Amino acid sequence: MLPFFLSPVSLYAIYVRRCFAASGLSQQTLQLDNETTLHFWGPNPKFSQATQKKPSLVLIHGFGPVAMWQWRNQVQFFSPRFNVYVPDLVFFGDSTTTSAERSEVFQAASVAKLMEKAGVERFSVIGTSYGGFVAYHVARMWPERVEKVVIASSGVNMRRGDNEKLLRRAKLEKIEHLMLPATAVQLQTLIGLAMSRRVDVIPRFLLNDFVQKLYSDKRKEKMELLKGLTLGRDDTPNLSPLPNKEVLIVWGDKDQIFPLEMATELKELLGPKTRLEVIKNTSHVPQVENPIQFNNIVESFLLLSKYLGCQHGNPRFGLNRRLLHIRRFGSIYCSITCPERPFRFFSENMGLLCSRNKHYNEADNEENAQTAEIERRIEQETKAEKHIQKLLLLGAGESGKSTIFKQIKLLFQTGFDEAELKSYISVIHANVYQTIKILYDGSKELAQNNRETYEISSENKEIGEKLSKIGGRLDYPRLTKELAQDIETLWKDAAIQETYARGNELQVPDCANYFMENLQRLADANYIPTKEDVLYARVRTTGVVEIQFSPVGENKKSGEVYRLFDVGGQRNERRKWIHLFEGVTAVIFCAAVSEYDQTLFEDESKNRMMETKELFDWVLKQPCFEKTSFMLFLNKFDIFEKKVLNVPLNVCEWFKDYQPVSTGKQEIEHAYEFVKKKFEELYFQSTTPDRVDRVFKIYRTTALDQKLVKKTFKLVDETLRRRNLFEAGVSYRICLDLCLKLKFSVEEGLSANSGRIIGHRKT
Repeated sequence: MLPFFLSPVSLYAIYVRRCFAASGLSQQTLQLDNETTLHFWGPNPKFSQATQKKPSLVLIHGFGPVAMWQWRNQVQFFSPRFNVYVPDLVFFGDSTTTSAERSEVFQAASVAKLMEKAGVERFSVIGTSYGGFVAYHVARMWPERVEKVVIASSGVNMRRGDNEKLLRRAKLEKIEHLMLPATAVQLQTLIGLAMSRRVDVIPRFLLNDFVQKLYSDKRKEKMELLKGLTLGRDDTPNLSPLPNKEVLIVWGDKDQIFPLEMATELKELLGPKTRLEVIKNTSHVPQVENPIQFNNIVESFLLLSKYLGCQHGNPRFGLNRRLLHIRRFGSIYCSITCPERPFRFFSENMGLLCSRNKHYNEADNEENAQTAEIERRIEQETKAEKHIQKLLLLGAGESGKSTIFKQIKLLFQTGFDEAELKSYISVIHANVYQTIKILYDGSKELAQNNRETYEISSENKEIGEKLSKIGGRLDYPRLTKELAQDIETLWKDAAIQETYARGNELQVPDCANYFMENLQRLADANYIPTKEDVLYARVRTTGVVEIQFSPVGENKKSGEVYRLFDVGGQRNERRKWIHLFEGVTAVIFCAAVSEYDQTLFEDESKNRMMETKELFDWVLKQPCFEKTSFMLFLNKFDIFEKKVLNVPLNVCEWFKDYQPVSTGKQEIEHAYEFVKKKFEELYFQSTTPDRVDRVFKIYRTTALDQKLVKKTFKLVDETLRRRNLFEAGVSYRICLDLCLKLKFSVEEGLSANSGRIIGHRKT
């Protein structure tokens, strides 16, 4: 092994670290939990004020050297416009874990935890090769946090036989001999497949230096990572589409690791918002062989669609014109001089490259034309935005907001296509596993005080332990007929049924009974979720999602056009609401009336109804809602009418003065009117005298009832249109009086769209 001062790899590593530091990044380490620690390069904390103004971008490396060797060109290019995070995946560099998990799903969970610990709510992600597997799973499991996805040269759709074909091309016996080269010959084979250019001139001492410095660390654990891959185990691609996610696939036309035809198939599998870019004369590492073209393609995908008003999940009206002024900065490329010729070392993905220096050119006429087109589109978007009403869907966690959001998509848009329906399969199966785990673990806990009622029968205990273990995993298996039969058997156990009766104490989801009654259908090999399945599917909302619709149809002239925003209801999500408050037409606040005897998911000492009361009170007092209409949805009435006859309202502190007066339907109506009156009193107590003229309406809703939701939103639409007409009439009268006093013409004084004075005084 070469000493440090004679090692080209060690010397070049110093240079790469300086490049990262010069780009505003610093080395950091975060402990994600008791088992896992991740090392990463991220924005220097000294410049925290500057980082708040830029979007975040995560670069996930491939199977090879640590991350800094693979992303230098991209870090230097993207850091002026993004907060760049470059993690070392588990068992690469200083990242490690004591967990037995070795799958790429675990790597994805670790990256997501890292970003959460770093305080990053939303980010885009780029993954190359193995890193593309990880990026795919991050986007699949946390779609609300990932804005856009770039998958570079990554066979996410690989089959069982693809590894065998790759080994035949490499003329090797084991995949680790290729992906974890232990000799100079093996490394040269890897480089030969990963690069489109000949690399047989690389000196043997340099190859040995790379092997010893970059491929010898944690070899045992990395071999376990290769064996732990969940993708590529079957004879058909085992992946769910990303139908609502903008995805860019970048591929080299001469890739010998994952041939180009895999990219074409992957584009079709991932969904309609996926596009493919092929970089000519490059192989498996286009970001290294042609970094200029790679960076420009990715930059256009990440940034330009924002300027064109296409960014999903951005709730602000209008577009930021300052973002238009794109400036391409020349990227500095450093050469290490050899006696023969200048060359640049790299190990960016799976090998190294010798190439001559390249330089960026200034923006040309094509870019100027793009800027003009962007300006034109911005003007169009700005005009269109004036006619859109902004609705904010708020409420505590588990209040049914997201179900209402899905109903809007079904009622007033095109609904869910087949790809979107299929994307819910993993969610629904996860709901099943989570539910049975909650019930089994809850039964064991309750049995400590009452074994006779809550102890699982001896023949079902083994099944319960197996299902509880599956329910605690990060990656849930697809529901099979055998597993469905086990779940059904456990579900019918008397102890589980008794436990389910106390579900309000155990955070049992509302969808439990529905999914348990449909287990065999959910486990069918050709299962495609129905609309009802999607409505019952429970995914905790984090971040912000939006939808645009008209309650009276596609024709915008026939009614108002609304943009509805759904935000996370749990406490740690509410800080994300603040930036949505400006310019809101109406707040739709969801309160689950059935949850008066339940506690919060995130704080089991807090009653859900009391939390809803405090949240509603806080929202009402926000200064930005001074003129905003309020629509209160008293939701989950279907559960409420069944529960209130058995569980008295006065178990909740807020309703302690409630007195039952009857039985049956009459008692249900009496209880509901009592709850409604409590919210009315809270509204007027929390509303200052100067705000009493704002619209306040209460609606009884059941989010799963499509007809009721449709009727409710038409009533909301009618209420808001009346409000708009009233305000327009007031503006017209004020304008008319002013025009008469100043001798304007009414036509000059009144804007047809907004009722604002736009004329000039006649002389």
